[in-house]
Amino acid sequence: MSSSEHTIISPAILYWGTPVVLITSENEDKTSNIAPISSAWWLGHSCMLGITADGKTTQNMLRTK
Repeated sequence: MSSSEHTIISPAILYWGTPVVLITSENEDKTSNIAPISSAWWLGHSCMLGITADGKTTQNMLRTK
């Protein structure tokens, strides 16, 4: 491929390395919970997050939907 050629990818986003994602949720007492997540993968147009089943963020997300 010459330097003047390029490839169009879909989605038009390309990540190098592992991104850090911040997930916010609401605790029972209405305070904010902010959790950094480094297990995030993009599969096409969907993002997959790896979080623990017994963590506070997971509990908050299940409780508040």
